[in-house]
This record gives sequence, C-alpha cells and structure tokens, in this order.
Amino acid sequence: MSHLQFHDYEIDIEQRRLTENGLPLRLGGRAFDILSALVSRAGEVVTKEELIALVWPTTIVDEGALRVHLVALRKALGDHARHLIETIPGRGYVFAGDVRKISSEEAVHKPVSPIANHPVGSLPRMPKRLIGRSEYIRSTLELLDKSRLLTLAGPGGIGKTAIAVSCANAVAEKRRVVFIDLATLIDGEGLLSTLATELGLSTFGDDVLPGIVVELSKKPTLLLLDGCERIVDAAANSAEIILRESPTTQILATTRETLRTSMEKVRQVAPLELPPEVEDGSDISTVPAIELFTSLAVLAGDNLDLSGRRNLQLVADIVRSLDGIPLAIELAAARLFDMDLPSLHSSVAEPVSFLRRGRRTAPPRQQTMRATLDWSYSTLSDEEKELLLRLSVFAGTFSTDAALAISGKLDDPDTFHEAFDGLFLKSLLAVTQRGGRFKLLLTTRDYAREKLAETRFSRSCRLTHARYCLGRLRAANEQWYQIDPPTWRADNGEIVNDLRCALLWALGEEGDEDLGLALTAISDTAWVQFGLMSEQLSASERALKLFEAKGISDPGLEMKLRTSYGIALYHTKTFDRNGDVIDQYNRALDLAVEARDITMLMRIIAGAAAIHTANGHYQKAIDLVHRFKKEFDQMPPPARSHFLNHNYHYIGDFDNAMEHARITLVPPRELQKPPPNSSSYFDIRISAFCVIVKTLWIQGRYSAAETTLHEALDEVMEKDHVISTCLLLAASACPTALGIGNAVLGERLVGMLREASTRNSLLRWRAWGQAYEDVIAATRENDSALFDRTVSRLGGTPFENCLVIGGRLASAELLERIVPEGTWCGAEVLRLRGELAMPTSPTDGRALLQRAHDLAVRQAAGTFALRCATSLYRHSSPDRRSALRSALLKALDAVEYRQDITDVAEAASLLSP
Repeated sequence: MSHLQFHDYEIDIEQRRLTENGLPLRLGGRAFDILSALVSRAGEVVTKEELIALVWPTTIVDEGALRVHLVALRKALGDHARHLIETIPGRGYVFAGDVRKISSEEAVHKPVSPIANHPVGSLPRMPKRLIGRSEYIRSTLELLDKSRLLTLAGPGGIGKTAIAVSCANAVAEKRRVVFIDLATLIDGEGLLSTLATELGLSTFGDDVLPGIVVELSKKPTLLLLDGCERIVDAAANSAEIILRESPTTQILATTRETLRTSMEKVRQVAPLELPPEVEDGSDISTVPAIELFTSLAVLAGDNLDLSGRRNLQLVADIVRSLDGIPLAIELAAARLFDMDLPSLHSSVAEPVSFLRRGRRTAPPRQQTMRATLDWSYSTLSDEEKELLLRLSVFAGTFSTDAALAISGKLDDPDTFHEAFDGLFLKSLLAVTQRGGRFKLLLTTRDYAREKLAETRFSRSCRLTHARYCLGRLRAANEQWYQIDPPTWRADNGEIVNDLRCALLWALGEEGDEDLGLALTAISDTAWVQFGLMSEQLSASERALKLFEAKGISDPGLEMKLRTSYGIALYHTKTFDRNGDVIDQYNRALDLAVEARDITMLMRIIAGAAAIHTANGHYQKAIDLVHRFKKEFDQMPPPARSHFLNHNYHYIGDFDNAMEHARITLVPPRELQKPPPNSSSYFDIRISAFCVIVKTLWIQGRYSAAETTLHEALDEVMEKDHVISTCLLLAASACPTALGIGNAVLGERLVGMLREASTRNSLLRWRAWGQAYEDVIAATRENDSALFDRTVSRLGGTPFENCLVIGGRLASAELLERIVPEGTWCGAEVLRLRGELAMPTSPTDGRALLQRAHDLAVRQAAGTFALRCATSLYRHSSPDRRSALRSALLKALDAVEYRQDITDVAEAASLLSP
C-alpha cells in the first residue's frame, strides 16, 4: 500500500512524498511517519503506544513528543485536520477520511509549473472558510465587480491577505489571477519585472511595460498586489499605468497605507467581532473572534473542551485583549499545545495590555499586534528566538534545508529541527502553496528583522545567507544541465528574491564585497531563466566597476564578469551597443586563453561570434572559430558547426552552410545544451533551421523552404523559447516568406516578431521587427524616402535582409554599402545596382546585371540567378535576345516551377508568347 489517496491528498509511503492537488506538501519526518501509520490503518484506532513505537522505534520518548508532532501534522493539513484525525479519549487516534489505494500510474505527478497548471496556483495557501468574514467578502466581491482598483487597507495581522486571496479564488473561474508578493522586493524597481515573470514573460530590457500590457490584453486579469505599503509609490504609479493601458485588467491591493490614486476605492478591514464586555447570558461561542480561537485551539490540543461557560469567558478575555486581530488570536491559540487555557489567559491577557500601554505613539491596533509579537517572542526558547531572527533574512519562501543552512546549527540538526518545529507549532511559520515551502508572514518578518539588526550575530547571519545563496546558485547551475528548463524554473523559483537581498547586503557598506562579486559572477543563469536580464546588466555593470576600482587581480573572476556584462548588453540593448559588447568579449577571450579554461572559452567564442554575425563581420566569426581549431577538434562536430553554419550562409557559401546546419541538427548525446547565459543560447536545432529555411529559398527549393519553415515554427512555439523564436522569425522566416512573394504569411510572421519582442522587452529584435514593418509599408506605398530612412539606420544582417526585401526602392548610396563578393546577397545587390543604372547607362547596367548573374551561378543561388536572368532578358538588346532567353529558360529550369512564386511567375510571363 505505497500509494494512497484521501481528499485532495496523495501519499507515497515508500518514497515519503505527500502532495495536495499534485503539489508537494512538506512535512517533518516524524509527522510524516504518524500520517503514514494512521492512513495505512484508516478507520482503526491506533493507540498512542503503537504510534510511539512506530515513529520512535529506537528512542524512548514520552507522550508529549507525540502530541507535538500531531499538532504539526494537523496544522500542515489545515482545514481537513479536525475531520481527518480524530482523538479517541483514553485510547489513541483514528484516521477518519476515505482512503483508497491507487497505482503509481494513477498518481498525480508534480506539475512543472504550479502557475501554468492551476488557475490560482500562485496564490498563498489559506483556509477555505474565513471565520467572521463571509459578509465582508461578499460585499467586497460586489464592489470589485464595479472597480478597477480596490484597496483593502488595515494594520498588520488584520487579515487583508486572507480576504484578498479568498476574493481572488472566487473570481478565478472568470478571469486569470496573478499574485504578487511585494514583501519579497527590496525596492519598487523590481515590481514590473516581477509582474512580468509571474505572467510568464522573459524581460530582457528595461522597458518591460509594453510586454506586460500585451500579455494582459489577452484575457481579463485580476492582479493581486499584496503588501503595497513597502513600496507604496511604485505600487501606485504602476497600478495607474497598467489600468490606463490595459482596460481588461483589475487590481486588488492590500496595504497598511492607501495608494491614493485616481481610480482607487478603499475598504478598511476591521478586526473580528468581539464578545460584549458585560456578560448578558447569550451564547458567545459563535462570535467570530471566539470561533476563530476555538477552531485553532482544536488543532493544538487533544480533547480540548472550550464549550463551558467559564472557559468561554477566558477565551473572551483573551480575544478582547488582542483586539480581535486574527494573527494575534492565531499566535495565542497556538500555545494551547504546551499550556492549558487558564495559564494561557494569565500569560496573554495582562501582559499584552501592559505592553500595549507602552507604545502610545502607534495606532491602537498596531500597538496590539506589536505587543502580541513581543509576548509571543518572550515565550520562545533561546534556540527558537535565534532561529526566528535568522529566518527573517529570507526574502520570501524557504525550505527546511535552507533554514538549516542559515541557522548556525549545521553541526546540531536535532536542535535546529526542534526549534523549527516549535516555531511552526506556535504559528510563527506558515506553509505556502508553492511546493509546501515555508515563510514568515510579513508582520512577523518585519518584527524579526528589526530585532535581528540589534543582535551580535546580525552580520554573520547576513554573511551566512549570502554564502547560502552562492551555494544555491552553484547547485542550480549544475542542475541546469540535468533537467528541462520548466522543471528547473519550478525548482529554483525563489532564488532570485534571495539573490537580490544577498547582493544588496554584500555590495553595501556593512557587506562583503568579494562575496558580492562572486555572487554576481555566477548569477547569469538565474537572471536569464527568470527573464530578468536588465537586472543582470545592472548587477554585472556595478560589479565590474567595483572590480576595476579595487584593482583586483583575478583573471577567472574578471573573465566571468566581463562575459556576463557583455551578454546582458547584447540582449538588453539595441545594435548601437555592439561595439561595447565586442570589447567585453575580446578582453574575456584573452583571459580565457591565458587561463586555458575551455568551458569559458567556448561560451565566449559563442558570444563573440554572435556579435560579429550581427555586425555583418561574417568572416571574422569564421576566422574566430578556425583560430581555435585545436580546441574544437576535441569536441563533438556540432559544437563547431553550430557557430559556422550561419556565417557560411552569410558569406554566400551556401553548400558549406547547409552541410554544417545538417551536422548541427544531429548532435551526439555527449553534447551539452549551450549555456543559458551565452549569446548563442539559441536552441541549436532552431538555429540550424534558420540557415536551412533561408538557404532553400535562395536555392530555389520553395516547397521545401515553406515546409521546413512551418516545421521549425511549430517546434520553436512548442519549446516556448523566446530568443530562438525571434531568431527564426527575424533572420529566416520573415525574409523567406516575403522573398517568395507570400505577403500574407510574411506580414503575419513580422507581427509575431513584433509581439514576441515587445512582450519580452527584447529591444534588439523589436528594432529588427519594426524595420521590417516600415520596409513593408514603404514597398506597399512605393515610398522610397521611408525606405531610405528606415534602412540607412541599420547595419549588419538587419540591413542586408531589409535591402533584399525592398531593394527596388534602394538608393545607390545604400547599395554601395555592401561589397558584393563574399556576401549572401551580393548577386541581388549587383542586380539592383544594374537596374538603377539602366535608365542612364544601359551598357554599365547590363554589365552589372551580367556580373550579378555570374556570381549567383557560382554561389548556386538559384533564386538570385533567376532574378538576374529575368533582368538581363528584360533589358536585352536585339542581338542578345535569343541567348538571354536560353539563359532565362535555364535559370527557370534550375528552380522549382511554381506559378505562385513571384520570381517564377515574372520570368514565365516574359517567356510567354
């Protein structure tokens, strides 16, 4: 009975894995053993003695240890706990849920991405029913229907997030819900990039708003911005811009301080209703504050009876002293696992009132929450206190392994686990929706951070956290080569938030600059995979300046920093910065050669070759690869061919280009996928398809070109890799479709390029797509001035492709920019120059056309040879008419004959009688 299912849960006893709705739910080892024992004997009473013997087979423990882990189990299961695990007084426990055995094939496997597989998968885990909030939630939903921006305001711990999440769950069937935890951000600058990441975008530039607007426009969306008070100005500005640009978007915000924007409607969140001060004989058990306390108390204590009048009055005193604040009530009720109700009453009611009186400058409910936290903190053991403060360094969620790493107890894990379980039992830790990880609630985290700053171990704790991040990044980089990207992103989703915090501290006044440089040097994978290359650019630029200012002599570190900065520049900026990029790569290349670091050398060659290609320096790229022939000879053939196929294509060596593209398409098993942070991080198959599609068109194999184009497009869409998508569209699919004369397909592909580049803030590709749009408009309107303005600003491959697409509008000055021999479009450029010369100098014009034809034939460029033969025949003198007709027939015979291809149709019409 390894796989069992109950309610929304599945448990794999053999693999020690528990899931809720397919998402991992983490339990402590003892709690998992207890659950396994009870579920395996569902419906039977399992005595306390049996459970202790099963869970602690080699250790003598008392019943108190069993109760502690039962409380942890009940808290982890949440709403279902009181119904699933029942206490049988004097005997033991029984699992009362419906349990069925399932096969491993039936088991729900972990979703690659919770957000992608669940409409509200990004929302925090909350109770399904909020006690005392039903009417408030109902009226909030009514108001939300009429509002673009609705703000739930109130002090910390009042329950704003729980209410907002409940409302979001209620509307999730009608619209997409996106949750942003603003508590994880160190400042307002990261808000929009974080939103873009949650929307599934990869943001490679600073201007991420256009991509966000494009994505939001696809479907009605509710953005839940939680904890706006931390970055209230940025939240307000972003909310106004988003609502103005995206009419199908609504925002639900939670904050202690209102946003004060023009569209904002504000609802204050009040405390839970309290029992009357004067006892009037009425039943107070259903008063919301008391009902919340008793429902939580049931999780904490076996056989706890709070129904008696005396007990209810004690509870009433407690919740009144806590002002009906839900978080304060939860912290108090959680202590019933280790003290009885009268003791809790004595511990809470008077001390909180006393502590609250000491803070008259704060609003009353903030006084109460702070006093409750002071009380709760004062009741912790020394180990629990220190661990709580250390955990506050995490930006968002964390695993138990992460908590152990920064706890200072690596050599004493038993003490750590005891303290960790204690914090969880006392409701100072919360379980999150994302993979069952833990977090400190914002109010608790802010309190703990404030106290941490006053301790002697504050700096060492920050240092340990930064070192933990360094280790996590190293492990994540290694893991990148072992699993698929979506799984990698799901497993490492929280690393960026902690990386930001670690870098901010390490590169600050009290930090460790050397550690900050090391963090920056290996952070590329994280920035790239979460679409945050603008942050990579900022981090690497700052680190490189610090490195140079300190005069550090560390070639390996410098090499990594320059490579990181170069690739971030390449992807986030336009073609204007190509010179800066190649400067960084040239220096990094020298360092890699000196260090004999083959791995870094290959990455740098990839980046440098890509820049040479983008600049139109194709032979330089080829020479760079040949310069390191010895190193490439030690690697699988696709490693070399991947860098050569594009550049052979661009110098007009189409046969060599096709050979290397086909080698690239069949990589051996030992060839690793390219590093995610190199400029060659285009999918190698898609990169090869780019060359094959465009070469097939140039060679006149039109059906094969179209078929391969659609196959490549389907493949890149399935892979959902935006950089590769843009490469295929810009460098191959768009010019091919427009080149064969399929304007409808061409314009659709250009539109896809615009959408993908805008959506992901890819400035380089957006500029390329805009150039295509302007060239199409210019050719449609026969507007040579627009064509000249557009193309004259370009260089390298974008310039060449635009020139070929709209060449009939090109001026002599534009055409003179290309040296015909040694380039893929040289024959077409010579033909266009010949056409331009014909009106004024027919002899020169025909000479240029003949030269173009000869070059096209040498390159086996069938399409260009057909165009040249057509022009020669059109402008032929009578004495040459017959010979040029034969040449045109030969050119037509060399390509696939299809009347729907513009070049073929034009040639055929000239030959018809």
